[in-house]
Amino acid sequence: MLTPTKNLHEDKTLIKIGAKTLSFLSSPKSVNSLWNLYIDYQEGLANIPKINFDTFLLGLNFLFIIGAIDYRDDIIWRSI
Repeated sequence: MLTPTKNLHEDKTLIKIGAKTLSFLSSPKSVNSLWNLYIDYQEGLANIPKINFDTFLLGLNFLFIIGAIDYRDDIIWRSI
């Protein structure tokens, strides 16, 4: 689930989800606003597999663990 394999599409990997989420963080945002931006991104591209909210949260957890984002007072922002 972290990296793509022949049976797992790259758009469902935590690295790709994290990278796309980081691209939305030009300014601090809430989890809900980030999720809405990700939904809009998924709907804009017809041929990518859709992810659910649980997988999106795993992507946020991955970013937090590697130190790419900070979370305080219900707001997420880039730390790198």
